Amino acid sequence: MILTNGQVWQAYHLTGGLPVIVNLAFEIDLLGPEPLEEKADKMFFLHREALKRRRIDELWKHRAATSPDALLDIILSDSVLDVIRKEIKRNTGITTTVQTLAAVIRTEIVDPKLRNR
Repeated sequence: MILTNGQVWQAYHLTGGLPVIVNLAFEIDLLGPEPLEEKADKMFFLHREALKRRRIDELWKHRAATSPDALLDIILSDSVLDVIRKEIKRNTGITTTVQTLAAVIRTEIVDPKLRNR
């Protein structure tokens, strides 16, 4: 879905189902401070050929994979927390648990908007 007022262009990714999930894929402010080349690169995704080849889907997949929610899920995974736990033990000699690390990351490092997940 594309929304524009002529100056600002927003492309949204819609995920079907109930309820429909709407996420911003990208935004371009044609009069904003972003370099002209970056604006042109983003506008390319709205070109007929790019839409026909579903290039915007690749952009969306990358954005979804690197979203704060997705990265937080990876950081708080048992495998990543276990590596952190081992690194703490190696560097400091202190033994801790994956659960303790997860709690510290959630309460003291993560943005409050993401804490309630």
